[in-house]
Amino acid sequence: MRAILFAVIELQQKLLGDKIRNEAFYEVLKIVIKKGESVVADVGSGTGFLSFLASRLGAKECHLYEYSNVGEIGEKLALANKIINCHFIQKHSVEVKNPPKADVIISETLGNYALEENIIESIEDSKRFLKPGGVIIPQKIEQFIAPVTSPRIFDEMNVWDSVGYDLDFGIAREAALNNMYVYKILPKDLMDGGKSAVVWDKIDFSKQEKSVRKGSAKWRIEKDCTIYGLAVWWNANLIRGINISTSPLAPATHWDQIFLPLTAPISAKKGQILEVSLKEKGN
Repeated sequence: MRAILFAVIELQQKLLGDKIRNEAFYEVLKIVIKKGESVVADVGSGTGFLSFLASRLGAKECHLYEYSNVGEIGEKLALANKIINCHFIQKHSVEVKNPPKADVIISETLGNYALEENIIESIEDSKRFLKPGGVIIPQKIEQFIAPVTSPRIFDEMNVWDSVGYDLDFGIAREAALNNMYVYKILPKDLMDGGKSAVVWDKIDFSKQEKSVRKGSAKWRIEKDCTIYGLAVWWNANLIRGINISTSPLAPATHWDQIFLPLTAPISAKKGQILEVSLKEKGN
């Protein structure tokens, strides 16, 4: 149990050290919170940071839904900071029956891969918490993809051909290359420095969204290159005009990008078309 709590608090440490993330959510809450009126549902609340901001900005009540033990730390933090209008529910939000209705639903359950913490399922379920005309944060998420034309990351991870000792690790190589990896990807790793990135998925929480995502992307090769894989990142529109992005071209956050390696690099010639299809498997 101690090890699990350490892993959770380590993540919270990264989140709270991310000034870009924190300031973006603070600016959003300044806009949407109505002093003395707003009721907030904080889905996946962690230490309670976002609800604490909402409380300081004048929210009437905040209901914090967090199934991990870090919620206990949140309660102690609220006490230490003399915040008395936060109510802690140590359950996953989907387990809650007849929840208090909220003016604002906020869920910062984004990962390096946007959907790894099941943000779609959480928000779709928590819409039952929302009062008519209420606000959901984030409002939209876009997922981007771009070809990786630098060998740097592929060479770092593809150790299997050089193990030596007269051993064949081809089976392990195939398994490893049919996977996704978290990497800090740089503009110089990408075709055209990332300027040719394509949106392959759009999520709009004003509509009903499905958990399984699929999309496609296409590029015309402008000059001869070798393609080693694909980079994936996201942009979250919190409310109109305020975004968080994990793009390699954007200011760095605590999140990194996703690298999808090819099982073998592709030599692409100028004028050729590269097309990919993507589908996320359901849980």
